[in-house]
Amino acid sequence: MIEIGPMTEYDGDIAEKMGVLRRQLSTKHDGSPIARETLEEIIESPYHDVLMAIEDGQLVGMVVVSVVMLTLSRNVYMEDLVVDENCRGKGVGGQLLDAVKEWGRQKGCRRLEFTSSSRDGKAGARGFYESHGANVRETDPYRVEL
Repeated sequence: MIEIGPMTEYDGDIAEKMGVLRRQLSTKHDGSPIARETLEEIIESPYHDVLMAIEDGQLVGMVVVSVVMLTLSRNVYMEDLVVDENCRGKGVGGQLLDAVKEWGRQKGCRRLEFTSSSRDGKAGARGFYESHGANVRETDPYRVEL
């Protein structure tokens, strides 16, 4: 059985597994553990969480969520949704996505926003999101490095 919930305290073993999961998500990550300071900052914030999927005591998936405050409303922003490659196809991603939506509702958010690459190898992610009700927005992506 998969249990989904927020990370409530730092755990070095979980931080190591998160690094492995991030490597599966993106080759830009080297697989090193997620920094303790980063995780503690997320845990302490009322506007951010790491939602974890745990099966038999093992981390099998995760997602980072944040509240984005707007002048008229608030949205939930999702980043780094990843399921361990050995656990894909079991519905873990759908459970994480449902947990993100519920987390956002509890925070008073009206919409879920996220990005997903259209690069080769990410077609499965795009199909996953669309099968769970996501619509591709016609916007121009911008990024400014700080």
